Amino acid sequence: MTPPTVTAPRTYLRIGAAVYPVYGDPLRGWSLRAEDFGGLLAAPPYAYESIDELFFAIVNLWAQATGAGRRAGAELAQ
Repeated sequence: MTPPTVTAPRTYLRIGAAVYPVYGDPLRGWSLRAEDFGGLLAAPPYAYESIDELFFAIVNLWAQATGAGRRAGAELAQ
């Protein structure tokens, strides 16, 4: 048995050198996970309301992971 086909529209966000596929639309929201749009839910549980909100969430995660924006010689909070 093959898994159901996901019909969520896909677009791409470029953050730094990375390109992320994102799924959704302005009505249902935006997510990094295509499977969030496989059911009949009006608002998937892991979707952001706007593509801008998703973009800034990814940027924040990317900045934390790379240490971008940290002052030289600054100690990380423990």
